[in-house]
Amino acid sequence: MADEQGEKTEQPSQKRIKDARQRGQVARSRDLSTAISSLALTLALGAWGPSIVMRMANRMVLGLQRIGDHPLQAISPGELTQAILADGGMMAVAVGPLLCIAAAVGVLTTVGQTGFNFATESLKWDFTRLSPSKGLQRLKPSHGGMEFLKAFIAVTVLSTITWKIIDAQLHDGGMVARMAPAEAARFGWESVRQLLWQGALAMMVLGVADFLVEKWKTTSQLKMTKQEVRDEARSSEGSPQLKARVRQIQREMSKRRMLKSVETATVVVTNPTHFAVALQYHRATMAAPIVIAKGADYMAQRIKAIAREKGIPMVENVPLAQALYKSAEIGEVIPGPLFGAVAEVLAYLVRIRELVL
Repeated sequence: MADEQGEKTEQPSQKRIKDARQRGQVARSRDLSTAISSLALTLALGAWGPSIVMRMANRMVLGLQRIGDHPLQAISPGELTQAILADGGMMAVAVGPLLCIAAAVGVLTTVGQTGFNFATESLKWDFTRLSPSKGLQRLKPSHGGMEFLKAFIAVTVLSTITWKIIDAQLHDGGMVARMAPAEAARFGWESVRQLLWQGALAMMVLGVADFLVEKWKTTSQLKMTKQEVRDEARSSEGSPQLKARVRQIQREMSKRRMLKSVETATVVVTNPTHFAVALQYHRATMAAPIVIAKGADYMAQRIKAIAREKGIPMVENVPLAQALYKSAEIGEVIPGPLFGAVAEVLAYLVRIRELVL
């Protein structure tokens, strides 16, 4: 009943997943990438933050001292340019590595979610992407509601964390006015570090939840109906009729090669009507005779017909023909227990001068 209605109840096949990856349809959470980047940035700030704050505070003190020592002295364009370049260089040296770390971690996080996936099909021009109906589908309650819910939860959590930290600092705000600049900077940095840590951890939890939701959604979208599973198996493995036809052609080709090899046989051992086994033996190059063709009934008659046409000796030996047919495979050396019987056949042919080994 579910199959008749086209309900997707089957897990996606590996081929379907591979095709989806080529289209760029993979589970990926931007929130998780942002959260991990924020966490890495917080760790880096924890190591380098105090030195950055102190460097910026010292720079500010030097600037204020310069103004205090010469309050009425005009600042020349050269001095202003030099100050801007110095401050800009200091900010680049202080903040540049942090931004590089955040960017690198963001890229690695994305690769960790999706693997190394270069979606070539997503680069192709597709006019359906410009369709207004495609854009309106993103505004459906099922999609837009989920995005709104995620944004609402994130804003609520971050606002709560921020308010708690600000509220705690407001109670100690009077202390800042009595602190030295370095102490005030350190006090402010501790508040910022606390906000970053709590915010990053909260975003990490939300990011992991978002990734699990995205993975579930992607898997649900790629699920297949029973008919799709059958169609894919048929297309990848071929229809039963086609496979049967291929096997038939392979058998016919194998039979033609086998019959062609009868022309090189040394002797054909036969059961008068049912079996025929063609053996090849050259004493100088072979340790033992090899079975190069065998057949029963109609195929046995064809082997004997080729042997007669090419003048190949035939020996009628019912037990030996049956034993060779049942126990020896084409292209293999005859079984050890049959060495003696075959040797007698070859010796017999040499005696009657029908064979020269």
